[in-house]
Parts: sequence; structure tokens; C-alpha cells
Amino acid sequence: MTRFRLDIGYDGTGFHGWAAQDGLRTVQDELQTWIARTLRLDQPVALVCAGRTDAGVHARGQVAHFDLDTDAPEELAATLARRLRRALPEDLVVHRAGVAPAGFDARFAAVWRRYAYRLADRPLDPLLRTVTTPVRGSLDVELIAAAAAPLLGLHDFAAFCRAREGATTIRDLQWLQAVRLPRRGRRPGGRVLPLDGALAGRRPGRGRHRTPGRRLAGRAGRHRRPQRRGAGDGARRTGAGGGRLPGGRGAGRARRGGPGEAGTTMTHYFETPSGPERRRDVRMRFWERDWTFATANGVFSADGLDLGTAVLLRESSPPPRASRLLDLGCGYGVIAVALATACPDAVVDAVDVNERALELTAANAAAHGVADRVRPLLPEQADPAVRYDELWSNPPIRIGKEALHELLLTWLPRLAPGGVARLVVGRNLGADSLQAWLNEHGFVCTRIASAKGFRVLNATTKP
Repeated sequence: MTRFRLDIGYDGTGFHGWAAQDGLRTVQDELQTWIARTLRLDQPVALVCAGRTDAGVHARGQVAHFDLDTDAPEELAATLARRLRRALPEDLVVHRAGVAPAGFDARFAAVWRRYAYRLADRPLDPLLRTVTTPVRGSLDVELIAAAAAPLLGLHDFAAFCRAREGATTIRDLQWLQAVRLPRRGRRPGGRVLPLDGALAGRRPGRGRHRTPGRRLAGRAGRHRRPQRRGAGDGARRTGAGGGRLPGGRGAGRARRGGPGEAGTTMTHYFETPSGPERRRDVRMRFWERDWTFATANGVFSADGLDLGTAVLLRESSPPPRASRLLDLGCGYGVIAVALATACPDAVVDAVDVNERALELTAANAAAHGVADRVRPLLPEQADPAVRYDELWSNPPIRIGKEALHELLLTWLPRLAPGGVARLVVGRNLGADSLQAWLNEHGFVCTRIASAKGFRVLNATTKP
């Protein structure tokens, strides 16, 4: 038997979700039927997907697999892809069909999933009604972001879903961001990535005080409420893969696991994206001036300044007399460009593993007139002999303690005597324990600020 992988997209409006149901149109039924027809099979194949969707939920990058006995797997995959493009209805597409690598499983080989929920608290464009859910009242994006902070990391999310025998509710939530799009744009209204409606529901997004973090901490395992999903766009991207971080020896891989569950390699934005680049400008204000930066899909916080970095910039001042600075995990170069602008005599090394991010950093440095003093670098391109006056970073806490410690022990020793590392870490993602760990490993680490669920830590080398 040969295993085949399908990458699928669909408009969920006309489907009753993924799973086959008697008398109802579902994605699984439709695909199984058309695969059997196009390949002239006597029986439908059995499709396994990375994660089921509910009625009305859409997908851009759903992954599924099926097994079939064939002597020419590559030829069959090419034939299947070609025929399905002509045969499938217009609300369903197979982007790619191919032979899966050994050991591949669409469900258990998935290393991360991404969901997008689009909500509108303003009059809704009728053309977007199938991918946007209207809500009453006004949503506060900053409050949603603050409410989301306790949910990040590895938790038991039993309080947000039904209990299923033999299934774990332990998950590693790696990224959650709320962004308000401009009124005049392709997708008007607010867009959030909420968990089970809790962030944009009755309280957090509307300025009240009961938070999902309290629900997570106090009710897990006691109240298992059914999931509530709207008709928003549940855009899923699933698949297997790995990435690198600005550390060493595989620091770019984190693990998801819990009691009774085998760990699975997980990644986020720690690799160069493969799709076409779509650039746009974002505007922000800090250090008493307005800034404009070019961003693109496939880089961290492409929709605007992330909350942790905003706190770091607000609570820290640039070192005007520094000569060598490091922006570790630079993204599209906000910190690196800002430091080079504020420190006219400094050279700033901007380190990241995402090559698209480095290209954006170079473009942003040129746009702000500091291209000669901002050096976008892959980790292996940075000279280990260089010593930095200061290191600035919003480190990837959710890669796990072991990988994070390796990352820090790779770069913090590159501080000059008396040098300072300025780090911003989520309070509920281990900021206090990280502070203690740094003090135990030869640094003098103090907390200089705490705001919006984040701690700003200063770690200095001991004399």
C-alpha cells in the first residue's frame, strides 16, 4: 500500500463540516466520492484528515491522507491532481496531491495548526458575510490581547471543550494575536484569533474583568463545556516540518506533550516561508516618534507591533553611547532599526533564522537611512568573537525550557563585560522562573517593569 497526501482548501458554507454524515454534504464524503470516480475505483478510499472542521468553517491548507495499492504511485498522484482540478465543485479544491514520505500521518504528523476568526463589530460588507461573523457592541483589541496572555504555552484546555475518552486536552498554544483591520480594506471589521469564543465573548473584548486565564486555571477538568464556533473563517494550515532558532544544535524545535501523550515536534515562524511574498506597510509609534515598517506574510507579527515588543520598547531606553548592539530574533527589524536610529555610533547585528524577515530588515534599514549600520544575519553568520554592549530580544519562550536555555546560553556570553540583555517575557510563560534561572547561571537579572502581562528583565554579566 502507498500513502498519498492531499493539501485541500474549501469554502465551508455549503458543507456540514468535514466528517462523513448520512444524508448530509460533507468535505470527506465529497472527496472520497470524487477520488473513487477519477481513479475508477470499485470502493471509495478512506480519508484521514489532520483535524475535523465544523459546519460553515472554511479551510485553506487542510491536510489529509489515504492508502491505495498501486505499482506507479507518482504517476497516479499526478493523474489524481490533474483530474480532481477539473472534476471537483467550485467550493472544493485539492491544491496538491503527492506520495507521502515514510511514516507520514495527516493527523499525528501535524506539528502545528493555525486558525483565524474574523469578527465584525461594524456594518459588514455583504461580500464577506460567509467569512466574517458579526458581533454586537464594540471589541477592544488591547483587552483581548491582555486576556489572551495567560492562555499561551502548554496547558490543559479541558475547560474549553467536550471530554472525549482516550483524547488529551493538553495543548501548546504558541501564538494568539488580535488585530483590527482598517475600515477601508479588503476585510473590514475586527479580526481575532480567539479560543472558543472566550476572548471576544461576553467579557474580555468588551472591557469586563472575567478572563479566560481564570477559566483555564480554575475550571480545567471540572466544567467541560461544549465548544461554540461561529461561521468565521477557521483557516487551517497543517503539516509536518521543523525550523531553526537563533541558537544551536536544533534549538528550533519545541515539543508538545502531556501525561500519556507522546511529544510531537512543533514549529512556528522559525523558518523561511515557501509561499509568495506579499508586502505591506505597518505604522507604529514609540520613542516619541512615528515609524513605518514594511512587513510581509510569513514573518512574526506581520500585522503590526506585537504587544511584548511594544512593552519592551516602552519600558527601555536606547543606549546612545553604545558601539555594538544585538537584536536577537529581529523579525522585520523594528528593534534593530530603532536602535540604529537612536544610537548614531552603533552597529546593530539583526539575527534571525527567517530569511524573509532578514530581507525585510534590510529594506527597513535602508528606508530609515541606517542600512550601513544594521547587519541582517543568519545565526551562523554572526561572528562569535564579537562582544555586544546590549542584547535586545523578545525571546521565543514557547519553544520550551531546554531549547530556550540553550538559546540564551549561546548568545548571552557574547555580552561585553558589564553588558546588558534586555528581555521581555510573558508573566504567565515563566518570566519569574527565567529570572531565577539566569541568576543561577552567572548573570545578575532584575525585573525593571511589568505591564500588560509581560515582564521586562535586565540581565547583566557579573564583573
